[in-house]
Parts: sequence; C-alpha cells; structure tokens
Amino acid sequence: MTRWIAPLGEQLRFLVDWLEPILTRPGLTPVPVNELCVELGEGESVGPFEPFDALVGPVRAAPEGIVADVIPAEAFEAILPGARPVVVFARGAGAAELEFVASEAVVVTEVVAA
Repeated sequence: MTRWIAPLGEQLRFLVDWLEPILTRPGLTPVPVNELCVELGEGESVGPFEPFDALVGPVRAAPEGIVADVIPAEAFEAILPGARPVVVFARGAGAAELEFVASEAVVVTEVVAA
C-alpha cells in the first residue's frame, strides 16, 4: 500500500505563524512549513480530480500532536476511498486538551505518494 498526501506548504504559512506560540510548546516538534500536507491515508492508487477549495481547521490537540481536519471530506474520499484528511502541524504531546479557533482556506492541486 502507498501512503498519499496533498502538499500544501506555503498556503499555510499565515496559519503556522499565528499558531507559533502553540507549536513550539515543550514536547512538540513543529512540522516545517514546506512539509505541511493533507495526509489522506493508504491505498493502491488515487483517482483523477480537478483542483478544489478546501478548509483546514479548526486546529486542535490530538494524541499525535497539533492537527486539523480538512473539509470537504467527500472530495478527498472521491480521490482515495477511505481517506481521512488531516494536516499535522506539530508532532508530540505538549498541548493536550487545547482547541483553537483557527483555520485556513487552501486549494488542493495535487496528490502524491509520500
């Protein structure tokens, strides 16, 4: 099985800058902006698609770190059945039980193997 991602990088710079005090808390390792992506999941292949608008957020603390769900989930499901679109901003457990009213609009233009 192949792990699939949709690169976002610079589209999320403003949101990362806004979240910087949270992402640099002890116990967290921020993901560099140029490596930020929508993690879709695993599958044999992805289907063709036209670029579409998506919303990253709200940002929240989760067991794997600081994450945000991405919608519309149906658009990702059409590309990769079973997709669970999420962006991981920081890995670790330094911000348990936090949720932030922060989101960013992005354009998904490609899906690549991770």
